[in-house]
Amino acid sequence: MLERFAAKTYTRHAYSILQRTIMTRFALVPLLLALSPAAMAKVYEFQDWAIACDNTRHCEANGTQSQDSDNPVSLLLSRDAGPGAALTGLLQVADPDDGKVGKLTLKAGKLNWRGLAPEQALSAAQMKQLLPEMLNADSAVLNDGRHQWTLSLAGLKAALLKMDDAQGRVGTAGALVKKGGKPDAAALPALPAPLLRPAETPPAQAADKTLLPALLREARKTAADCWSDLPDSENPDSGLYRLGGAQVLLLRECSRGAYQGGFQAWLANDKPPYRPRPLKLKDEDGQPAELMNASFDKGVLSSYGKLRGIGDCGDSYSWAWTGRELKLMSADKAPQCRGIAGGVPLRTWATRQK
Repeated sequence: MLERFAAKTYTRHAYSILQRTIMTRFALVPLLLALSPAAMAKVYEFQDWAIACDNTRHCEANGTQSQDSDNPVSLLLSRDAGPGAALTGLLQVADPDDGKVGKLTLKAGKLNWRGLAPEQALSAAQMKQLLPEMLNADSAVLNDGRHQWTLSLAGLKAALLKMDDAQGRVGTAGALVKKGGKPDAAALPALPAPLLRPAETPPAQAADKTLLPALLREARKTAADCWSDLPDSENPDSGLYRLGGAQVLLLRECSRGAYQGGFQAWLANDKPPYRPRPLKLKDEDGQPAELMNASFDKGVLSSYGKLRGIGDCGDSYSWAWTGRELKLMSADKAPQCRGIAGGVPLRTWATRQK
């Protein structure tokens, strides 16, 4: 049913290959050899719309201006799985003059709304009014009296049909696109988010300044490529972080592009023998994850890989220290490079924290 729609599919690994090819010096061949067609989280693009669903069956779809339009605009649509779940929205525009955007008027089909904010949450009731108008229009136009933003609706129906399909709603009364005679109760239920128990991590110690170079010397013995790709003479970023007990986290930048760096991470002892062990981070598909622009704060290791320098698209991951390991806490992807600062992330992994 969905195959007739032309969709551009991103997997975590294909996404990483694109990043490395453009922005870092990571070798492409080993990544290609590591690809597996089985069970990968996907982000689908249908013309000017993108969609992703996470491990709970929560789905998000985002639309933007068309490729040849200048003023960035985004409409993010979100819906939980399960009968009775409502569609909500988040509308945002970027000011082309880096000034102040006034109150917006939105026109879509017969609908004409006034007084919207530059970043406007849209309730389930509002989406019930807006969605039918958008499904029968080519675009939705916003105006603040000085500038105009045109939200493309090309690909909207295909993206929402994909959402309905992922949540088991096609042919039900609650479907967004292809409603049918099946009751809303026939929709697939939401899946529980995994429970994650983050552990508290201690503050840095004065001795960490001298411990860091000692650990880096030990790590170099088993990760020579990291130093050959980015030698110490290029001042790579590095850090040491306490995890509790006698364990520490070691980070070092191993590759560098025009606007981002790739990192490696190790677990190590804070006293000899240090025994730095490379961390094997996992993505939402349980596959090896790569660490980009890494940071560690309050027990959470974060990664954000940009697809281009202005940072309006890319992917984000976070792993929480549990006292024994770093486990995936969250993941999202922003595939649309359309000028919105920070991109518009689509959630691909969620957890419950306790």
